[in-house]
Amino acid sequence: MPKITFLPDNIAVEKPECSSLLEAARNAGVFVETPCGGNGTCQKCLVVINGKQVLICQTAVPGEDITVEVKNNGPCLTTYKWSGAINADYHGLNEESLNIISGNLRKSADKFLIDNDEIFLKSIKITVPAPALLDGLSDSDRFKRAFLKIFEQKAECRDVALPLNILATLPEKLRESDGSLEMFYYIEKNTAKIISSSLSSYFGIAIDIGTTTVALWLVDLKTKKIISTHNAYNSQIECGLDVISRINFAKKNLNELKTRILKTINELIQDACKDAGIEQQQILYVSIAGNTVMTHLLLGIVPEYIRLSPYTPAVFQPQVYTAAQIGILANDNAPVIFAPAVGSYVGGDITAGLLCTELAQNTAQGIPPGELILFIDIGTNGEIVIGNNDFIFACACSAGPAFEGGGIKYGVRASSGAIEKVSINKNGEPEISTIGDKPPIGICGSGIISAIAELFRKGIIDSAGKFLHTAGNVKNSEYILCGGISINEADIENFIRAKGAIFSACQTMLNSIGMSFKDVSKVYVAGGFGRFLDLEDARTIGLLPRLPDENYTFLGNSSCLGAYLSLVSEEYRAKLHEIAKKITYVDLSNEPKYMDHYTGALFLPHTDRTLFE
Repeated sequence: MPKITFLPDNIAVEKPECSSLLEAARNAGVFVETPCGGNGTCQKCLVVINGKQVLICQTAVPGEDITVEVKNNGPCLTTYKWSGAINADYHGLNEESLNIISGNLRKSADKFLIDNDEIFLKSIKITVPAPALLDGLSDSDRFKRAFLKIFEQKAECRDVALPLNILATLPEKLRESDGSLEMFYYIEKNTAKIISSSLSSYFGIAIDIGTTTVALWLVDLKTKKIISTHNAYNSQIECGLDVISRINFAKKNLNELKTRILKTINELIQDACKDAGIEQQQILYVSIAGNTVMTHLLLGIVPEYIRLSPYTPAVFQPQVYTAAQIGILANDNAPVIFAPAVGSYVGGDITAGLLCTELAQNTAQGIPPGELILFIDIGTNGEIVIGNNDFIFACACSAGPAFEGGGIKYGVRASSGAIEKVSINKNGEPEISTIGDKPPIGICGSGIISAIAELFRKGIIDSAGKFLHTAGNVKNSEYILCGGISINEADIENFIRAKGAIFSACQTMLNSIGMSFKDVSKVYVAGGFGRFLDLEDARTIGLLPRLPDENYTFLGNSSCLGAYLSLVSEEYRAKLHEIAKKITYVDLSNEPKYMDHYTGALFLPHTDRTLFE
């Protein structure tokens, strides 16, 4: 049988049951970067076969033995995994882990909590009477009667649902304990849904499903303490860097995308459980926040109509499913809740993130009258929210993966060794700083912003991002940062487009309500890269408006923090849905001024420099 050998990993497979060479590579576990989702448009999946370069996504599996040399610089999905394990005694967050969790906000999640607030997950101790001869009652009948008797004076619970795996062991548990049981449950539509019987300790997980990365926090539900945090690249990256390319990929293989995101999530769960020394069956509750497309892909729902007019998702607010129904490695009966989306491209990651702002507070404690809040989530997709106590508007724009190191020649995720700061001396030579003071491995989003800002300030590039001379470290339209790592004109162009999309979306939204940046009282910047962002650099390149420093708050991963708050607080969970109902979604494609604003933002810092004075 013909054989395919993939180099440099030297992985050999017999002729696979598929027609595409790209599919054969993926089945063999070989990473191939396909930002366009395998449509042949990005030209990133070039491989060498018999000395000839071809696009692997457009090449059929041949009928003879071949050797395929894969040459791409895509992210190593196993290498870029990072975590913060908290003290084994669960007493709270150490400073290092706190920085990972809250970014530049530098606050413990405890400060958001409400005293004595209940959570969706509940427990109850009941005593089930022993069976009597010919009483006509089964074990489940007696269990349900005993359970519901506790709720006789309350309207919240009228029935009990016993999953098969709980019913299967109920007879033995009743007789072993003389009928005394502690049961974990949640109530949905006046029905108590049983999750598990007695556990000495039990946990929940909060998950942020990003287009580029996935974050997971393991929470002790008794104390509401975050005990472990883990992050990894979303392994769907191989199938496309942005949501549109993944929607296109889903037309060919939706199950592949669902399988990949579940693999990423479940590996993080396994890592977190190992960290904390617990079993997966002790995870009784899951809270998820993700953009609309990512939520559809996790649930295996066709996302095609999100991108087609009139841009209609299958669902904004998924119902409560169990972990087993979705395929998440937790207790089979654990409820999985989702933060609600409000538009095709404004998802649960944004509504969850707003829980970290005054928009989630009551009027008396929230935004003073007349003040306006601007919330910017900067990532592969850029989402903008403006609002006050009276209204909330939200929109989305396609920024691309540049802020997270994607689409940049030497771009990497913000992790140890990533270049985060660049300064240029009077000789035109760079001085770099890396995260953790480790040897440089590449340049992350904040590092690219820093580099572009310095190149512009020092007159090495013009307002269009083009190099003005070849002196110093500039060679062949590249600026050499250090051995083997550089930034080129294509990288700068990608970043200018990304920052232009964000800034012009903010400008369009403000203009649409007759306001400007001068009317903004507070700016919240969300997104993982924000914790390393230099505010002056961001204003120099035209990413953020020139407002006073004290007007800015950098939230870090507000999506995961919002998912956590929903996990441990029924009041926050209710606020989440209140916020979602209040938001008016704005489709920028229907805003005639958006393209004008975008065109003006495709320069450093902008064609209208008065905006940054």
